[in-house]
Amino acid sequence: MKRLFLTVLLLAGCSAQETEHLEVTIEASKQNVEAFEPITITAQIEAGEKPVTENAEVDFELINPNGQTIGTVNPINNGDGTYSIETSFDASGVYRIISHVDYEEMHEMPEVEVKVK
Repeated sequence: MKRLFLTVLLLAGCSAQETEHLEVTIEASKQNVEAFEPITITAQIEAGEKPVTENAEVDFELINPNGQTIGTVNPINNGDGTYSIETSFDASGVYRIISHVDYEEMHEMPEVEVKVK
């Protein structure tokens, strides 16, 4: 009986490895812009404190002030763990940009807001 219990404990210990954590930070080059003024949106992606430079699926969802999705854009992989787009907005209001990031079996979707005057 002791041998069975010890075997179960050893197996449980082997499967209790720490899961890698996905960290995504999204930023806008400017928080307040004029209509049609270009801005850069960048997502910094790390897994286990290391930059994710490949094998990530990344999309930026652009949402207008009415809460409707304008569209989804595939950002450029800059090769250093950052993914970016350059865009502009044509009307005043607060726009939201949500980054949808899938890496291995993890998913994160942080967002940033940009106010257009």
